Amino acid sequence: MQNRSAAMVEAILEAAIRILRKDGWAAVTTTRVAERAGVSVGSLYQYFPNRESIAAAIVRQRTRRLLQAVLQADMERTAGRDVALLGLMSAFLEEKRRELDLSLAVRDLLPDIQGRHVILEEIRLVLPQLQDKLEGVLGVRPETGRLAIALAAVEGAVWETLTQHSDTLVAPATAASLARIFRAALDDDG
Repeated sequence: MQNRSAAMVEAILEAAIRILRKDGWAAVTTTRVAERAGVSVGSLYQYFPNRESIAAAIVRQRTRRLLQAVLQADMERTAGRDVALLGLMSAFLEEKRRELDLSLAVRDLLPDIQGRHVILEEIRLVLPQLQDKLEGVLGVRPETGRLAIALAAVEGAVWETLTQHSDTLVAPATAASLARIFRAALDDDG
């Protein structure tokens, strides 16, 4: 039963993503998503009360993938702090670019679903794991508040980039810029 529920949720999210990518946020309706997913509207409503909750689940799923890429980034302690942080941001951007069209489509619906709040909730869930990873590289465990600020600074910079100049995300210098933003927000020496 649980596998069937998970498969239905996944089918609903995939259908919504296909509609969102092709036709935009305005076209994402519960009726259209249910039809595209091959489920009844009643079944869809068992998992998602409205289109905003579907969108929030898409944002949550996308954020988890991005954070997983960050947690899996290769950050050798011997590489030094700057190189390690560059690796972290490069892994993040590589995943971001992988589904850039989805990020761009999601960008427009974020205000309707309090999307930045959803993203920050997901970030809070992985903070301890990220602290462990960074401690191994930096030699000191980043304080939770500072790490949250550093992640929010990067997240804000990326969303602003997507809003203003999404092509900048593919520029090689972007990872270095994000690493500098992250490091500056993480440092507590002024």
